[in-house]
Amino acid sequence: MCTICSLTIEFAVEHPQSLAVAVATRQAIDRGLLPEPDPTIEIDMARSRHDAVVQLTTMQQRLEQVLSASRLMALPNFYVLMIESRTWGYFSPTRGGFDVKANPSPPRIEPDEDGIRDGVVLMSQAAAAEISSGRLPFERAMADGLAIVDAPGLYEEIVRSAFVSSYPMGAFSTLVCTEVA
Repeated sequence: MCTICSLTIEFAVEHPQSLAVAVATRQAIDRGLLPEPDPTIEIDMARSRHDAVVQLTTMQQRLEQVLSASRLMALPNFYVLMIESRTWGYFSPTRGGFDVKANPSPPRIEPDEDGIRDGVVLMSQAAAAEISSGRLPFERAMADGLAIVDAPGLYEEIVRSAFVSSYPMGAFSTLVCTEVA
């Protein structure tokens, strides 16, 4: 549990598609789609975790601001994994936004004996920063393998749609109208 932001961030769980996202991230950096990391700045695990928590919190807030209450409540519980630092965020929707006091179990990547598994959104922190700033639409990130939504059945489309509408093609406003005139 992150004592600063109430996000559960550490699980001893790896996702089998993490390597694919890492390779796609390196290729995107080489093509100029993502910025090259500053070679003069050494980032240790604590700093990387902090940056991941900032990205997770930013995404949580954006989803809460953009999605209507009914769309937010239609979301399943899901995890977001920032691959560089192996930092996990747990997103459990409530009427007032995501539950910051949720205390989840480690994600079930493989189906259990009842065939149940959890939804996971994987991305690199470099991609998350570009997505959150509006420079990289979520749909483009998915097309380039920089973000993967891995969820069972219809949940995959529901989670994907929430991210696509929150981070659309073209520029988006950082100001979100939450009242209806």
